[in-house]
Amino acid sequence: MVSRNNLKIMEVYELFGELRYRVCVEGTNIVVNVKALSDDEALDKAVEVLTQTGLDDESLDKLRKLIGDRAKC
Repeated sequence: MVSRNNLKIMEVYELFGELRYRVCVEGTNIVVNVKALSDDEALDKAVEVLTQTGLDDESLDKLRKLIGDRAKC
């Protein structure tokens, strides 16, 4: 399971009156967009989305090795 320690908030913006966050999984090119009222809520929602996709520590390690230094964050 992806933990909050693996996540980084890249951008906070407003869209149609709602606060939105772009959250990146560090060492990868995976970016999740979520609607939230705070940084903490955004990170929790990003973890929930990534867990639903089945991303786990093993696949995350493989992905980081594959991407290497080309990662966005």
